[in-house]
Amino acid sequence: MHIGVITCEILRKEIGAVIRRAGVDRIFFLLPEPNNLALTILTKKVNERFSSEFAEEARTKLKSKEKTITGIKKEIRADNINDSVIIRVLELQLHDYPDKLLAEIKACLKTMSPVVDFVILGYGLCGSTAGEMERVIEEVEVPVVIPRDKKGAILNNCIEIALGKEKVQTLLREEIGTFFMTPAGAALIKEPQVILESSVGIMAGNSKRSAVSDTRRIMKIMENHYQRVVKICYSEADEDDIEYRKTVDKFASTFRLEIKNVRGSSKLVLEALEEGRGI
Repeated sequence: MHIGVITCEILRKEIGAVIRRAGVDRIFFLLPEPNNLALTILTKKVNERFSSEFAEEARTKLKSKEKTITGIKKEIRADNINDSVIIRVLELQLHDYPDKLLAEIKACLKTMSPVVDFVILGYGLCGSTAGEMERVIEEVEVPVVIPRDKKGAILNNCIEIALGKEKVQTLLREEIGTFFMTPAGAALIKEPQVILESSVGIMAGNSKRSAVSDTRRIMKIMENHYQRVVKICYSEADEDDIEYRKTVDKFASTFRLEIKNVRGSSKLVLEALEEGRGI
């Protein structure tokens, strides 16, 4: 079975779990086509960061390559490959522009459709409406699965994918002024101000893009409305990660926030995997 994955690089923990559960030994990272040097260089950098999550497996049993869809098709035919995961990792900044993100997802689905049996979409709504995202999913010939809540609704963002909607709501009821941070997010965006600007962009969506550049306003919002940062850890390794701890501590210190540790999970993305396998 050939499994397609289109994901934000923030979900590297979850997609790493998908690769392990799928049990494949071939991973293809999809490169843009036609060849655009600047875009290819950017894509390769994103792929390199993303693949660090399963670097150990890559050194032992996984065969990982970067190719265009044409190259992937040729290799699958030539080597008679029956099982693989084909991944297109999209950069984090697309969260700030939901319309561009939807267009990119739609284009990637069209590119992958002739090769894969189904696609896992590693996204929440991320500023789009449920109707817009559902239409993109339904328009594709190949089955597409996406993390959902217990009622079947698409989740809002990567934090709900990591913790579940109910847990996020519980944490916000406990303290409405809660900021959430993940290991991948902290690794990608280390500086407190940049973390905050990116998050405001995600929350504002395409209706308030100017909000991201209003640094003074952002700082005021943070000081007035946030009381703590939730540090999401998927494992003891995350809890012991020195760089992650430094980034969270610096962020908390900058905005005078308390820190709360919460355990994250790949459960919802793995449920999407099993749903796809059962189609």
